[in-house]
Amino acid sequence: MLIVVRVILIFLLVAVMAGGIAMLGNQLGRKIGRRKMTIFGLRPRHTSIFITTVTGSIIACLTLALAMLFSNDVRIVIQGKLEEVQKLEARATELQRQIAILYDEARRGTIIWNYEQEIALNTIPAGEDARAVATIIDSSLKYANYISVIKNNKVAAQQNAELLEPEKFLLLYTPEEFDAWVQQYTDLPEPVGLWVVVTENCLFGDAVPVTVRTFPVKLLYSEGSVVYSREVKVSEFLLDWHVFIEDLKKEALRNGMIEFDNSLGAEIDGDMLAKISRVVEHTEGTITLEAVANRDLYKSSKLDVSIRVKQ
Repeated sequence: MLIVVRVILIFLLVAVMAGGIAMLGNQLGRKIGRRKMTIFGLRPRHTSIFITTVTGSIIACLTLALAMLFSNDVRIVIQGKLEEVQKLEARATELQRQIAILYDEARRGTIIWNYEQEIALNTIPAGEDARAVATIIDSSLKYANYISVIKNNKVAAQQNAELLEPEKFLLLYTPEEFDAWVQQYTDLPEPVGLWVVVTENCLFGDAVPVTVRTFPVKLLYSEGSVVYSREVKVSEFLLDWHVFIEDLKKEALRNGMIEFDNSLGAEIDGDMLAKISRVVEHTEGTITLEAVANRDLYKSSKLDVSIRVKQ
């Protein structure tokens, strides 16, 4: 109903304007005819017709200009549909760009590391010189970078994005910071644990700003000491082997070793198991398996042990 009323009002307005223009042109033509004016060498009668025509045209153009000024619909009609189509295409392009940005932000919205998250663990023994400390810190940073790349690539695989190269370096710290860390932790009177810590929330694809922090640790096992031992039956060696490894880890945790990333950091390799298996093949009854520390082990150390067989 409102649309019908609006159309009627527009027609009435156009009719009034057209009538007004016609009347104004007629009055102006009469005045010019009475004065016998001439322009361009025309007769008075022709001059009157010419001026009346020009005046009507000017008034119509002014009326149309005012309509365009105050009405967006009139502008669209006068300027043509092409410009409107171009605007729509431009809006569509911009919309696609915004969608791409939103998609990228949503993809990047996957958090890789949280602020203050500890992502690598190591130990700096007491009395280490600058070269040894630099090696320890550098290895910790390289491991932190390695697992950062792995976590990014897991997200990339889920989103069908390009994978990062294994050698891609994501960690963010300055050479000056590294030198300061080395200087700070050189020739310590007591051993310390070393965490690599993230200093900002990191989204998918972001660089990873890090720092290092230390905490006091104590010696848990001296090099060559027995971490755990267990007597096993030769006939049930394979079953008891897996139980032995699990109990070894539990013993280390009970004694204070830190479990990091669901692991104690070191694994018993296949060669060691193969050697033990060859010994067991020529043995009967029971044997004792001993896990012996390969080096001094602290709270923050990896569970670095060798397995000995005692008959």
